[in-house]
Amino acid sequence: MPEQALTPAFVIHTRPYRETSLLVQLFTLEYGKVSAVARGARAKRSKWRGILQPGVPLLVELSGKGSLRNFKQVEASNLALPLFGQYLYSTLYLNELLYYLLEENTAYPNLYHHYQDSLMALAKQQPLEGCLREFELLLVAELGFALAEPQEFAQGLSYQYRLHEGFVVSNSRFSQVEFSYQEILMLLAFDPQQAQHLLCAKRFCRIVIAQLLNGRELTSRKLFSQIKTTNRAFN
Repeated sequence: MPEQALTPAFVIHTRPYRETSLLVQLFTLEYGKVSAVARGARAKRSKWRGILQPGVPLLVELSGKGSLRNFKQVEASNLALPLFGQYLYSTLYLNELLYYLLEENTAYPNLYHHYQDSLMALAKQQPLEGCLREFELLLVAELGFALAEPQEFAQGLSYQYRLHEGFVVSNSRFSQVEFSYQEILMLLAFDPQQAQHLLCAKRFCRIVIAQLLNGRELTSRKLFSQIKTTNRAFN
């Protein structure tokens, strides 16, 4: 990726790099997920110290070649979004999905705009279930696993979802991994205002994302299990 003008971005992950720098994972509009070194960002007088944080809308310019870039310029395009409690943990959840599931240097403009809208919804403390399920379903589709009717689609049959096959007729006796004809119709016409749609999408996304993560545990789920809340978005 050659040097470019400023592009919109959000920080999705950081970790210390050498003595005073940060290794930053960005989700950008133009380039998708990108790794970059923010040299001196952990120094007390660094101008970047307060803005390379999740939930801060950024404009960035990167330089260098290969898989690891350098920050040439960073500025906040707006104030940090007010994310607290379960809404902050929900942001961490979205960031972990992007961090672990997206390919490097592959643009996902539709997903980027939806991610930005999702953060705005979380900052306004809108209902978590609908926000998270809509994002998960779009992410799964953007990764190449869009929902579609099974080839043999009829009432009375049960189905399982397999990443590279989609819905297939199931003979399993484990109801938690099966979907009915009616449930598949709900997923295909997902409406976040409908409670049954939300429950069905939650179960579907759990199954598919678990396959995509291949056994990896998410920190956000652990955090949610540790706080006392009536919210059921991650339970």
